[in-house]
Amino acid sequence: MREIVLVVSLCLAVASSTLLYGQESEVAVRYIRAYGADNELLPPVVLLNENSDPAQPGSAYATVEFDVRASHIPNVYVRLIHCKADWTEDDNLFLNDVTTRTSLVDWSIAAQRSTYFNYRGKVRIPNVQLSLRFAGNWKAVVYDMDTDQKLAETRMFVVDPRAQTMFNFMTDFYDPNARVSSTALTLEAIVSAPTTEIIDPNVHTCVFYRNNRWYEPFVVSTRSFHGRNSYNVGTAVTGVFPPGKVFRVLRIPAQNEYRILDLTNLALFPSTGQPVRLPLSDLRRNGMFLERSDDGALTSTMISSANNEYVPLEFLLDPSPGSPSEHDVFLVGSFNNWHPTRDWMMWFDEDLRMYRLRQWVRRGRHNYLYATGTLNADTDEVDDISFEEFEGNTASNSNSYIAFTYARILEYGGYDAIISVGSSNIYTGNR
Repeated sequence: MREIVLVVSLCLAVASSTLLYGQESEVAVRYIRAYGADNELLPPVVLLNENSDPAQPGSAYATVEFDVRASHIPNVYVRLIHCKADWTEDDNLFLNDVTTRTSLVDWSIAAQRSTYFNYRGKVRIPNVQLSLRFAGNWKAVVYDMDTDQKLAETRMFVVDPRAQTMFNFMTDFYDPNARVSSTALTLEAIVSAPTTEIIDPNVHTCVFYRNNRWYEPFVVSTRSFHGRNSYNVGTAVTGVFPPGKVFRVLRIPAQNEYRILDLTNLALFPSTGQPVRLPLSDLRRNGMFLERSDDGALTSTMISSANNEYVPLEFLLDPSPGSPSEHDVFLVGSFNNWHPTRDWMMWFDEDLRMYRLRQWVRRGRHNYLYATGTLNADTDEVDDISFEEFEGNTASNSNSYIAFTYARILEYGGYDAIISVGSSNIYTGNR
């Protein structure tokens, strides 16, 4: 029996959706995420076969949790939607069965003084209601059962390991736009298989992600897909499968170790209900950092139920030395699933000569960075995202990467299945 690997990635809820019967949901999802088993530091990778290869990263199950604002415990369900490697939804009824959903949610109550959210729901995937039959990309969509309104969406990767991946890291150079180090990384996923079960032309794509940053893929493919890679990186595919097919992505900016925001200190971040300004403004960095981060994850196991809440914060970023950025500035981190949006765009205060942003942030230890880009008025997405201007660039960071290899499977009309997954960072990968 083949092992199946599930990776769940997360994003904040889309605010608008089409409502049925003219009803508006009274439920609002404030935050949603997933992690491996009961460990927040593990990537949301699930190995469904207990006897699976230990080289495959993952756990026995994933925990998906989301915080909601509602007057009472809501009725919600999660539906899975299968997608191609570029996240285009499949129009295959065998894959996207409307009954592929679950309503088994374990609810807990927020702290009594909490006003931003009331309940936290946890869903274990897979469970007795929800099984996984096909490998590939999946969207997990949370719906209000009473109105069928879409509340939140997460991304999932299901892997049927028919091959193995060896990860290579190489230092490289690129031409930065800001005055920072030109250090870059070239990543290789060398995919091989012990049998000829998968035919070579069908093995067509490998997608690389920085761990926990599932909305910033680097696609290496023999096919044409929608969109383009961030930072205009180069790609190449060589070799013959199964002896070994190499997927290479070139000149990814190394970026920097993540900044750390620790909201576990109640003296520094009290529960007053009033916005708490950060004790000191954040400053530009040029590739330097003081401590290792948590690979982009949120950790909150140290938070008691009495302090299970969100804190209104005011972030301050000092752009000096130098003038304000010519681009839009965004706050990106574990508190918004590394997905910059309009709600997390900062504004420049001419009096303070600083960038400011007020937002609700869940108690815990967060990782984050400051980014520049352009908010697209048509798509409401952030284009040309970059972390150079305020963060600098260094290859000495410990950020890890995960790579997924896709093959075309002909059963059920054909679909893109993930046949291999690998994970490493510059300190553990082959050089």
